[in-house]
Amino acid sequence: MQLPSTQLPSRQNGLGIIQWAAIISVAGLLGLCAFRLVPIYLDHITIRQVVKNAALDPASQEMTASEIRKSMQGAFLTNRIETIDLRDIKFKTERNVIIMDARYEVRVPLIYNIDAVVKFDDLIYEITRR
Repeated sequence: MQLPSTQLPSRQNGLGIIQWAAIISVAGLLGLCAFRLVPIYLDHITIRQVVKNAALDPASQEMTASEIRKSMQGAFLTNRIETIDLRDIKFKTERNVIIMDARYEVRVPLIYNIDAVVKFDDLIYEITRR
């Protein structure tokens, strides 16, 4: 049985090939960005924990800056931290305080000549000395 011509849809519903290509392209770009950026943030969580543990360790109140750096070396090796080097962590000694500055940035290539730069500025700790 055939429907009368007044009840037939005049156009096809749904997405065409151009719309699907656009959706797949955007999803692919977002997936690529996530694939490149998620490991950086996972490394940052580990780095933040190592630096925080070194700063909050009661034994670090009686250490010098180089001794604190050496105490963090084992954690850097164990956790395979390669994003930042121990030499990049700056220590500044003022009166009864050691300021540990572990801020850093990471540059990751995304596509061809487009890079993503991620800055982490939340890694400054003060260690009060006894």
